[in-house]
Amino acid sequence: MSNFIVIFICLTAGFLCRKARQFPSHTASALNSFIIYISLPGLVLSQLPQLLIHLDFNSNWWLPASMAWLCFAISFIVFGTLGKKLHWGDSKTGALILTAGLGNTSFVGLPILEAIIGPEALPIGILADQPGSFLVLSTLGIMVAAFYSGAKITPGFIVKRVFTFPPFIALVISFVWFFVFGINDPSSVDFLLPVFEKLGSTLVPLALFAVGFQLKIDLEILKRRGKPLLAGLVFKLVVIPAIMLLLYVKILGGIGLVTHVIVLESAMASMITSAVVAGEFNLDSELGNLMVGLSIPISLISVPLWNYFLGF
Repeated sequence: MSNFIVIFICLTAGFLCRKARQFPSHTASALNSFIIYISLPGLVLSQLPQLLIHLDFNSNWWLPASMAWLCFAISFIVFGTLGKKLHWGDSKTGALILTAGLGNTSFVGLPILEAIIGPEALPIGILADQPGSFLVLSTLGIMVAAFYSGAKITPGFIVKRVFTFPPFIALVISFVWFFVFGINDPSSVDFLLPVFEKLGSTLVPLALFAVGFQLKIDLEILKRRGKPLLAGLVFKLVVIPAIMLLLYVKILGGIGLVTHVIVLESAMASMITSAVVAGEFNLDSELGNLMVGLSIPISLISVPLWNYFLGF
C-alpha cells in the first residue's frame, strides 16, 4: 500500500507544482538527468550483483526474463509498422515503442504481485525486472531511442550512446563485479550496498514527480493525442498480456507460479524510466508521460481483472 501512496503523492505533487509555478520550467529535464546519471545506476548496482550471486543458472530463470525482451520486440514491430502507415513521425513512434514495450515490473509490479499472489511471487518478479525490463531498457531501449531521436544514426553513434549510457555502465560494472569477486565472496558487495540503495531509492519519487510535472491532462490534449495514446494503452494493458498468455500457456504449455507471474508482469503499466529515456533523447515526452501517468492507475484495476478472468 505504501508504494501506491508514494505514486499518488509524487504524481500529484509534480502536477500541482507545475500549476502553482513554484519550480522552474526546466525542472523535469534536470530531474530526468539526475535519474539517468545517479538514481538508475544506483538502483542497478544495488540489486544486480546480489541477484547474480544468488541466481541458480541451472533453473528456468530465463523464462521470466524472456518476457520483457519479447514484449519490447513486439512493440518495436507493431509501432514501427503503425508509425509508418499512420505517419506518426519518429518522435511519437519512438516514445510509443519505449513506453508500450517496457513494463513497470518493479515498483508497481512487485507490490501488485505480492498482493495478488503472495511473497512467493517476488523472486520471479525480480527476474522479470532485472535481467528482463532493466536490461532491455539499458540496451535495446537505448538503441531504439537513439534510432528515433532524429540524430544522424550510424553504427558507431548507437554503440557510443549505449556504452556511455550510465545505467548500461552500471550493468557492465555489476557483471564484472560478480565474475571477479562475487562467485567466491558474496560479501564483497555488502559494504557498498547501503550507498547504492540510498542512491537508487531516489529514482521512483523523482521520476514520478517529473512525470507529474510534465503531465497535462485535459479534453483538448486527450483529443489531440487520442489515437496514439489509446493504441499504446490498449497494446500495453490488453494486447501484450494476451500474447504472453497465448505464448507461455497455450504454446509452451506453462502452468503454475512462474507462468502466473509472467502473464501478470506483462500486464503492468508502462515503465516510469522509459518515459525518462524518451525525454532524454528528445522523443515525444508529452505522449510518453501520458502513457505512464494514465497506465499506472488503470493497471491497478486491469491487472487484478486479468488475474480474475484468467482463472489463476
